Amino acid sequence: MKFKRLFGWLLFSTICFQMVGQEVPFFTNKQLQYNYFNHGYIPELQYASVGISGKFQWVGLEGQPIDGFFSGKYFFLGAHSQVGFNMLYDKIGYQQVINPKINYAFCIPIGDDSYLNMGLSTGLMSKGYNDDEIVVCGNKNIDEVTKKLEKGNAADIDVGFEFLIQNFEFGGAVNHLLKGNRMVKMNKTIFAFANYNFQSSEWWRLSPFYTFYGVLSNDEKNHIWKHQMGLQFHYITDYDNAPMDLFYIGAAYRLPREGSVMTGFGFGFFSVFYSYDFFFGNLSKNSSGSHELGIEFKIKQHDKGCYTNYGKTRKKYTRYNRM
Repeated sequence: MKFKRLFGWLLFSTICFQMVGQEVPFFTNKQLQYNYFNHGYIPELQYASVGISGKFQWVGLEGQPIDGFFSGKYFFLGAHSQVGFNMLYDKIGYQQVINPKINYAFCIPIGDDSYLNMGLSTGLMSKGYNDDEIVVCGNKNIDEVTKKLEKGNAADIDVGFEFLIQNFEFGGAVNHLLKGNRMVKMNKTIFAFANYNFQSSEWWRLSPFYTFYGVLSNDEKNHIWKHQMGLQFHYITDYDNAPMDLFYIGAAYRLPREGSVMTGFGFGFFSVFYSYDFFFGNLSKNSSGSHELGIEFKIKQHDKGCYTNYGKTRKKYTRYNRM
């Protein structure tokens, strides 16, 4: 127990006032990744959606990261446009971040069953800390520590896009385009994904996927790069005259040494998903892993998708004909 407390303190707190900047959270569930990182992502056109999720990382370590994420989206059929709102709450040790954003995305047809979506979001990055959780070492006092910490608000802007070409989907985004201000610093992040859907039958679908995530620090030595490769297996059913995932299971590996398993279930207008991360390195000796849980509610808006000729057969997979 003493080692866990010491390890958590070294990881999340100041070591004689040497502050380590807070990392943007990385979600395991790929739909959650797309929702958070890429505001050009339009998940579906027939339903408005509201979702909430939470992630409890590195369970067993004191000061572990805890994340909460809320998202709401609505697609305007006539304008081929999606508007949305999301908010992130992130806490690690004594630091906390609240990041609310509004976003807009536009759907453009570029051929048969091929679409380009582009999006923009703007919001606020708010950073603070809890004095009671700060550990002071040496002969310093609490005031000397807190004057070096980030506390305040800064404007935040993201851009993103995605291509949908029949069974293939890929996209990318750049988050935190602004550097912040004197009180709040922000590191630019890069996100990219690719996903292919093998429609083996009318009811089964196999989806290998890849995601990339990078944090660009002012110091090149502190850049963070993450690569995740995985596979999901989906069983599809009908709901309200439209195909919908009844359940899926999957697994992923994230460099350098993390594994994940995931599952999700759909119950008509309601769906739930869960993922579990585990470690192969030294961290596995002190943490039982990370848990991610989310729920989503949907309200049908339109009987048809974005364009009337889209997805005439379920054997020919397209996302907008899926859910």
